[in-house]
Amino acid sequence: MERRKEVRLEHIAEEVGVSIVTVSNALNGRKGVSEELRGRIRDTAAAMGYQMPKSEQKKRPGMHRIGVVVAERYVRQFPSFYMDIYMKVAQELNRKGGVSILEVVDESKERMLHGFTGFLDDEIDGIILIGEMDREYIQTIRKEYQVPIVCIDYYDVLPDMDYIVCDSFGGMEQLTDLLLDAGCRRLVFVGNPWATGSIMDRYMGYCKALEKRGMEVNREDLILDRFSDGYDYKLRVELPDTLPDGFVCNCDKTANILIGELLQQGIRIPQEVSVVGFDYYYSGVQEGLELTTYEYDQKAIAQISTGTILKRIAGAAKASGIRFVEGRVILGNTVRQR
Repeated sequence: MERRKEVRLEHIAEEVGVSIVTVSNALNGRKGVSEELRGRIRDTAAAMGYQMPKSEQKKRPGMHRIGVVVAERYVRQFPSFYMDIYMKVAQELNRKGGVSILEVVDESKERMLHGFTGFLDDEIDGIILIGEMDREYIQTIRKEYQVPIVCIDYYDVLPDMDYIVCDSFGGMEQLTDLLLDAGCRRLVFVGNPWATGSIMDRYMGYCKALEKRGMEVNREDLILDRFSDGYDYKLRVELPDTLPDGFVCNCDKTANILIGELLQQGIRIPQEVSVVGFDYYYSGVQEGLELTTYEYDQKAIAQISTGTILKRIAGAAKASGIRFVEGRVILGNTVRQR
């Protein structure tokens, strides 16, 4: 079996044909995995050259244990934006003297269909939640653990929690302004604002940019790329009958799918239509194209969130609510020049 560089849980899951949560449970000695499958996963991980991060190894005396929770739907497909954030969080915790314990939560756990299950017998000092999850599940975590909690890329009005998020509203407003400045007059937003709060923020930033210039926001200029319940995370894009001047995509993954559909129909980018994304995750979407997008500063988010959780554990201060981390526009060649 060929050894890969920087082997991750996603690689092992793909090789064995199981979910990332199963791989995580098997390698961390958790329940819910048969001994036969556990052995196969460990053998595959060893053959691929997987090295368990130091942040997940045995706790040293005095080291804070941080539970990191992410929904399986966000990491099911490879590559995974949220799994990359987790790796940066784990590295930062290790550098600051902490240890991370990853919990990948599938739909049945998140909806608590069989009751609440958390980090089993692990004693944890704080929790970092990555991505939006079921509100009742989050409230149950607060009640069960009563430890400091920091949320990444999700915010709410729940008390005693910190929220570290990218400036989705302002970032998408800037991207929409860029398209309008380039001469685009009819724009279409691609994404489902009712699926997650971050997509709603990006949609509202898009709306604000239009309204600032006296332009109407039309419901028909919205293409949904996923279902609203948030659990079916398979992205899909259906092109409109009439081509707009530009597409404003809620994320780079959606932009990549959209561009593929456009090129398949022989539509030239950016000569015939402009496209922007968000996250700076799929910059090279197609050969010869570099996506114009907004950089989500993963490193800064990881540094701020880990620093915040460790301060809260130390009792330095109480939770301070929402903190927006600014990103920056990345200029590619998918927006036409005037």
